[in-house]
Amino acid sequence: MGGASVLAIGCLAGALVAGVSEPARAQAVADAPTIPDALSSARVPSVPGIDEYIQNADAAIVLGKALFWDTAIGSDGIACASCHFHAGADNRLKNQISPGLLRQDNTASAESFQAAGSGASKSGPNYTLRASDFPFHRLSDPSDRDSKVLFTTDDVASSQGTFSGEFIDGVVRFGAKQDFCKRSPSTIFNAGGVGVRKVEPRNTPTMINAVFNYRNFWDGRANNVFNGMNPFGRRDTTQRIVKLNANGTTSPVTVALQNSSLASQAAGPPLSDFEMSCQGRTFADIGRKVLSARALLGQNVALTDSVLAPYRALVLPGLRVTYAELVKKAFKPAWWNGKASINGYSHMENNFSLFWGLAIQAYEATLVSDAAPYDAWVRAGKPASSTKVAGWGSAERRGLDLFMGKGKCINCHGGPEFTNAGTPAFEDAERDALVSRMRMGDGQVALYDEGFYNIGVTPTAFDIGLGGVDPISNQPLSFSRQYELDLLGYGKPDRFEVDPCTFEVPTGEDCNIPPTPPFRTAVNGSFKVPTLRNVELTGPYMHNGSMATLEQVVEFYNRGGNFRNVDLDADIGRIGLSAQERADLVAFLKSLTDPRVRYKSAPFDHPELRYTNGHPGDSARITQSSKDKMAVDSWVTLPAVGRLGTLIAPLQPFAPAK
Repeated sequence: MGGASVLAIGCLAGALVAGVSEPARAQAVADAPTIPDALSSARVPSVPGIDEYIQNADAAIVLGKALFWDTAIGSDGIACASCHFHAGADNRLKNQISPGLLRQDNTASAESFQAAGSGASKSGPNYTLRASDFPFHRLSDPSDRDSKVLFTTDDVASSQGTFSGEFIDGVVRFGAKQDFCKRSPSTIFNAGGVGVRKVEPRNTPTMINAVFNYRNFWDGRANNVFNGMNPFGRRDTTQRIVKLNANGTTSPVTVALQNSSLASQAAGPPLSDFEMSCQGRTFADIGRKVLSARALLGQNVALTDSVLAPYRALVLPGLRVTYAELVKKAFKPAWWNGKASINGYSHMENNFSLFWGLAIQAYEATLVSDAAPYDAWVRAGKPASSTKVAGWGSAERRGLDLFMGKGKCINCHGGPEFTNAGTPAFEDAERDALVSRMRMGDGQVALYDEGFYNIGVTPTAFDIGLGGVDPISNQPLSFSRQYELDLLGYGKPDRFEVDPCTFEVPTGEDCNIPPTPPFRTAVNGSFKVPTLRNVELTGPYMHNGSMATLEQVVEFYNRGGNFRNVDLDADIGRIGLSAQERADLVAFLKSLTDPRVRYKSAPFDHPELRYTNGHPGDSARITQSSKDKMAVDSWVTLPAVGRLGTLIAPLQPFAPAK
């Protein structure tokens, strides 16, 4: 799946057999893919110029962890962690369905819920997912993509966020400022006129190890360059970050920090009216709401929290310091110490998006899970005996061979990060490995973005993914399409270089000559390759959350996907794995689970989190609030965990009831 241009991947299976000549044997060995290294070998990408903003890196991590887990950030008690609390992903079951909102074919079903796979007449608002609802695309013969379709849907299993409504102002209640929003039930997310929390149109991926992604979000819109304000990098040319000058005046400046897609990603959800915000709220509004408040007010913090313990309040829940105090400790005064009002907000409030993005990036950069059984086996020198490494045995070793050979999994999930979308494969923003050229599933050649592929989970028209444009400049998200526009003389919004000599399929005898536009780009319906680390715990799977188990995922690949899309990747085809081979492949995937993630020990420990799990009632009847037409929430409390983790409630795979 395009991995050859970056990872020099070849074929393993079938070459070393009896009757093959010695030169052929030698070539097969030379072409065989290299066993991925332990993740500890991968460096966390540095951020050039970060010292201009952050003066205390440890304080920035403290600030980032507090902000990430604080439910006061969202308009309706939603924290970042509300959708990333289970191995960095979301395993909730109730009110987690979104209709096909991203469909490109203008069908009526785009805003209507369809029947559930279990036989329920509608999945609908406040529906509780069942095991029998999965997979979302079901065939009479699960091993044959072309067999009779028994069930399919454009619905998505995702994450519930905020209620619908318009931001008005902040109000003070119980000593803390809360958002005041004008509520009205969504026309889509309601049952019998009672509004429920809206559900995002794509499944929630884990943020653990996301620091290695060159771009983030499924469609790559979280730019590698953080502009201090939103996910779109240099595409947004406005200057809303304000710097204090030496003479005491302030001036707007441009921020452009490379290798900061985590910060770009973090800047999206807080203002999204699907995820964390009433419509119309700004980052300055969030700053005004929380900066003067004690961090994590009302949320318990473990005595042994690996990051927050030194700041923990002695009696009351939360930290003993305010967010303003943490900002002052983490960031240089030039970004918060101005005295003049800026558009009605203080200097610190105005720049809250900068503090938010960089602090959360600093925290998430610590969430590297490099202690899986697979890592231990690699670091031990790949011993032949299966008894030398806990969690690694003959089944896992056979599964690794399948992963690298017959299964062709490594062609997309390469390197120690187990994704071709990882930053170490590209090194920096100016390198030339971001675009490549290969033969697609139809045998024709096309350019594509490395690490993003159309694998036929859904019809391309259901979700165009990387083929879309950003809402700021209306420019393509895809590097391949930007490259084409640049060759036509229109320029490109992102800064990168393309070396045609790195293409898997060269453009001609002289590889230095670029392709002649217009040319085919295979980016519609393509999505970022997710990491496979901790994949045992991060279901449901795929960008639409349509598969509940690793067995269903392996079956999907074994039959060659669900749909023969125009831009289908060439490696998506029938594999022919036996039942034993499928089981071995799943065993290998489970060996990528870091026990620190499973047991929530440092750095994966966390404060207390109170999150919603739908509403009382079902998809037909919902309990209504006495003050408006919105549903009452059903709350779940996740206890605080310290650096040693927990043995009482280790994380389990996604498991809806039958």
